[in-house]
Amino acid sequence: MEKSFARHGIDASRIELVSGRPRPEYLALYHDIDIALDPVPFSRGTISLEALWMGVPVVTVVGATVVGRGGYSLAMNLGLPELVARSDDEYVAIATGLARNLDRLAGLRAGLRRRLESSPLMDGPRFARGVEAAFRDMWRRWCA
Repeated sequence: MEKSFARHGIDASRIELVSGRPRPEYLALYHDIDIALDPVPFSRGTISLEALWMGVPVVTVVGATVVGRGGYSLAMNLGLPELVARSDDEYVAIATGLARNLDRLAGLRAGLRRRLESSPLMDGPRFARGVEAAFRDMWRRWCA
């Protein structure tokens, strides 16, 4: 992997690869991460949610497939459309812009967990009502 980064001019000393570890230690690693980059063309889903929960903003690109739009869905449910890019160039611009604006980054990081807690993403009862309504609708259609 280091060779891949080196081909793009990124020094290996700037990269830290970590192995598996117990969950508390794994989550503690997020304290050393300023900004997470959602991989292209497939979003990370659970890993992105963990990053957001730990206060790490996730920059994403709207993908061409359902699995490529997971990060977009998360950002929109959190009211953070400014973290969503429509192109590779915009993806880089958003990430570098955020890295250069330390006040914005700190403010965003400080409020991410609260934002996540109050979002539809963590509203289990609302989700359950939606699933129940869908089941009722499917049952009515089948009965008809």
